Amino acid sequence: MPRYQKSFPVFLVLVLIVFSGCGPKQPVSTEELAHYLQVYGMPPEDYVVSKFQDHDYVFLGEYHRIRQNVELVLALIPRLYHNGINTLAIEFGDARDQHLVDSLLALPHFDRQLAREIMFRSDPLWGYKEYIDIYRVAWEVNHSDTMDHTKPFRVVNLGAHYDPCKKGGAWKDLDPDVFMARILFKEVIDKHEKALVYSGNHHAFTHYHQPLYNFKKDSCYGYTTTRMGNVVYDSLGERTFNIYLHAGWTSGKGWDKPCVRPVNGAMRPVMKALGNKPVGFDVAGTPFGKLTSTNSYYALCHPGFLLEQYCDGYIWQVSFKDMQPITMEKDFITPGNIVLVKKHLQCLGVDEKFIRSLTVENANEKLFEDIRMHFRHLRL
Repeated sequence: MPRYQKSFPVFLVLVLIVFSGCGPKQPVSTEELAHYLQVYGMPPEDYVVSKFQDHDYVFLGEYHRIRQNVELVLALIPRLYHNGINTLAIEFGDARDQHLVDSLLALPHFDRQLAREIMFRSDPLWGYKEYIDIYRVAWEVNHSDTMDHTKPFRVVNLGAHYDPCKKGGAWKDLDPDVFMARILFKEVIDKHEKALVYSGNHHAFTHYHQPLYNFKKDSCYGYTTTRMGNVVYDSLGERTFNIYLHAGWTSGKGWDKPCVRPVNGAMRPVMKALGNKPVGFDVAGTPFGKLTSTNSYYALCHPGFLLEQYCDGYIWQVSFKDMQPITMEKDFITPGNIVLVKKHLQCLGVDEKFIRSLTVENANEKLFEDIRMHFRHLRL
């Protein structure tokens, strides 16, 4: 696989020293981390594809609604297919509609309205163009000149149906992560297919166990051991690989507190000195694996926390100041479905005044959440 050039101007090494003074001291130096990237760093698309040489199921975990994350997956779909990986499994779709997805990808023309309906049925508030484009790009692969008609590309919806209006709660009868793992086994693993599994970061944890922490009492009372990736890892072990997409980490002071930089900001001076070039790299068994965190939720209940406990690989695409929000899909909310949107919001407990203010014309704008606001305090 192509790698970044191993020769960098000498002045960059000096810049590393200038920028290495932020945050608590780490067990490895900025210079050592930069040297590792010079030798082993890879463009993100190459990095993800390369992991399938030694693994069958690569979990790609995101923060959600960062445009560059979804665009990476869109770029990966044809790359995966041409490297013999025929399946992308996603959290962002209802498993009960798999027959609709399969039919959509086989149609002679791409039916964007059907794609919107599939996404709406999964979540009436997830009207994002880039996520819907996952189906479009998969369709394009299946209708390209190089497509193998005996082995079409599949998008597998993993999600359990979410209905906040259900008596007793949407997840009264199931664990959504265990459900997703079961669908992954049924649709992919039991068929001896490889897959890229794209989901929220917490669902993608494999060997890392998420803390159960009482912030009011400042005490740990256990771990979550049944995330989707946990369930698959417990069965398949090293056949799995977890890649984290760079984003903010939950604060060690509570869920409602501003997020913090991963590993006390140790990534920032390295990436800045190397021009913030997008890069994918291994964490486990490398200098990056020794990075620690003292201010994040993920280090709680994990004495001596190291980054290699958290993920196997890491992808840096852009700095926080350059992260872009996803795009709202035009015509996602229509006169025919806005009543369902409002009912969904009511069951979620959203303010009635806000719900009454929604119209077909303004709903996209009012429901849009600019992800940049989550990281505004980290932009400098």
